[in-house]
Amino acid sequence: MIGNKWAVPIVLTLHAKSPLRNSDLKHSVDGISPKELAKQLRLLEAAGVIGRKVYPSIPPRVEYWLTDLGSSLHPLLEGLAAWAALHGEQVERNRDEYAAGAEQEAASGSVVHRIW
Repeated sequence: MIGNKWAVPIVLTLHAKSPLRNSDLKHSVDGISPKELAKQLRLLEAAGVIGRKVYPSIPPRVEYWLTDLGSSLHPLLEGLAAWAALHGEQVERNRDEYAAGAEQEAASGSVVHRIW
């Protein structure tokens, strides 16, 4: 659930400011399509990470917020962000080395077994 591209930005956005309407979330989560936002909100709601309230108005007004379960993710996400800041360059170097090795294998037709 948190492993997809959009869950973390949605959770962090709702942590920073809650409750938010769908349109506010769409503007706050850069690059997400309305269809993808709706899908992610349903998944997060089903998991109990966010809450949703529909107000009976024309047009309908819907607000989203982090539940206590969703709020409990914030320290973990902060830790993950700190880890990424500390080790991100090494991860990029490893990916580049791996890609270069895969290209060499494909060009030579040989298979190299890597142990990291």
